[in-house]
Amino acid sequence: MKIKVQYSTMIVNNLEESVHFYRDVLGFTEGYHVDLPNGARITIMNSEDGASVELIEGKMFETGLYSIGTDVDDLDETLKHLKENGYEPITPIVPTTVGRQTFVLDPNGVRICLIEHSEEYKKKWS
Repeated sequence: MKIKVQYSTMIVNNLEESVHFYRDVLGFTEGYHVDLPNGARITIMNSEDGASVELIEGKMFETGLYSIGTDVDDLDETLKHLKENGYEPITPIVPTTVGRQTFVLDPNGVRICLIEHSEEYKKKWS
């Protein structure tokens, strides 16, 4: 089982203002942008060392840190391991544009997003 922290997800009030801060003040580069059907907008900001910040502007969420995003090599194996250690996912496994994901809470109530990327995504971005 491999788990790698990939990014932190932040809910922002103003996406353009946040992109400006991470790009022009902190030196991140823009990765990609997605406009969702529900009106939410997402921009991935990449740091020089490979970690990213996912910025989401959407009225359905409270502003602030939303979750820590992790890349897992086998979501089913990871969930089995978590359950064996007393942790249950807080959402069902859902398909995404990059694979499939679910969330679990750490002992402090912080949401951890567990993402298993599709082979197509891995080929495109590796």
